[in-house]
Amino acid sequence: MARHVFLTGPPGVGKTTLIQKASEVLKSSGVPVDGFYTEEVRQGGRRIGFDVVTLSGARGPLSRIGSELPPGKRECCVGQYVVDLTSFEQLTLPVLRNVTKENRNHLLPEIVTCVQSGRK
Repeated sequence: MARHVFLTGPPGVGKTTLIQKASEVLKSSGVPVDGFYTEEVRQGGRRIGFDVVTLSGARGPLSRIGSELPPGKRECCVGQYVVDLTSFEQLTLPVLRNVTKENRNHLLPEIVTCVQSGRK
């Protein structure tokens, strides 16, 4: 039987920490896990963006405040953040392509709710 868990809550309550700890416990118990989560990037105590991190440890930029991407890179904006689609796809698409009938019950997705209107 498939089990899905959706974590919601305001920033800073421990959603990402729970994903990290749960995946480590499952891995150490021999349960195959795959997936990714996002992590805040801060500079001088201020949030400047987010990275995408796979459960295998690969990391890359997901978004930055008003950053400019090199020519030829695709981008979109979510609020004040410029999303690096190329980086996101390079890290997450292989994870999503590895989902098979046999392993789909072990995928640990994190649903990230982007900035609500007027909230930074």
